[in-house]
Amino acid sequence: MSYSSNDFGTPKSYAGTWVATLLLIVGFVIGLLVFPPLYEKPTEDVAGSVLFVGRFHPVLLHLPVGALMVLCMMELVCLTRKGEEAMGLGALFILWIGAAGSVLAVLAGIMLSREGGYEGGNFTLHQTLALVGTAGVLLALVIRLLAMGQGNFDLLHAYRAVFFLSFGIMGLGAHFGGNMSHGSKFLTLHAPEPIKSQIVGMETWMLSFVEKPKPVKPAAVPDPAPAPLPNPPPGEVPVSEPVAQPPAKPLGGLSPAVAEKLVFHDVILPILAAKCNNCHNEDKSKGDLRLDTFEMAMQGGENGSNIVPGKPAESLTIQRIDLPEDDDDHMPPTGKDQLTAEETTLLRWWVQQGASNTLKVSEAQFPAETQVTVDGLLKGQP
Repeated sequence: MSYSSNDFGTPKSYAGTWVATLLLIVGFVIGLLVFPPLYEKPTEDVAGSVLFVGRFHPVLLHLPVGALMVLCMMELVCLTRKGEEAMGLGALFILWIGAAGSVLAVLAGIMLSREGGYEGGNFTLHQTLALVGTAGVLLALVIRLLAMGQGNFDLLHAYRAVFFLSFGIMGLGAHFGGNMSHGSKFLTLHAPEPIKSQIVGMETWMLSFVEKPKPVKPAAVPDPAPAPLPNPPPGEVPVSEPVAQPPAKPLGGLSPAVAEKLVFHDVILPILAAKCNNCHNEDKSKGDLRLDTFEMAMQGGENGSNIVPGKPAESLTIQRIDLPEDDDDHMPPTGKDQLTAEETTLLRWWVQQGASNTLKVSEAQFPAETQVTVDGLLKGQP
């Protein structure tokens, strides 16, 4: 596969590349037929070999990303006829590598989804955009082959439009995949405000197409106003209504706003959000377990009850946290941000106290060694 001359306008044959490209497209289609994309919890048992291959998805996805980013720079050089004659063949090779890597990464990702625990809007967009982007890159590969074979420089403009659009779609898909792995605030947490608002707005708009609207709780109906007191008989002094007294100052010198906060929502949930919810949330629920709401945490996962009120030793979450860090079942997994000793103590204390969703800060007696951590959490600090 080489140029027969430096003149781009001369028609050429790329029989070997055409065969390799057609095999790649056929392999992609067959892979999708054997492993159709899932958008809900799998209902059938999956062979271990499928999950083994699927777990290479995080490794494989870096190959097409790197190759296609290099290709973007090469295509800028190839915008001129002279640049195309100098680097066109190299661009074709990199494009084929990127397309093949995309096919492998997508199919491995679909296999990985058979493991379960992947659902929600971020997953739907991640998988859909990856499929569309990969199909677009394959189409771009075909168009480039046609343009180079015919020596049609104008057709390369159509190729680049398809390629850059497809690469952008894949980039969006990768972003939503990052949301699944690292949390929805991973990219925006430290972003400048103008950029943050644009990204959040884009995410919200795209997720609105694939997420089911969450039920809205009906507003509480206020109690009817009490009927006015009847006028007293002549000669009697009207009895005035008692004046409401200001609430007593909470114990411990807490401000009223802090005293009314809930232990689970304002102390326990932020710990889970920081250390556990990357893998146990609405979009990615490993082990069919979610820890992003009280109801989901109490519901448990595929291994049954997750939190046993009053019994931390029987609560699976506490058991996994207490395992040695090098144990395969330890949570959070090795390499992830680990719980501090104070955070572990707070989780165990909360379960021991009954794992309440209504316990107020003013009613709680936190372990003394956790006071600094509790103060930081109540102030909204990690």
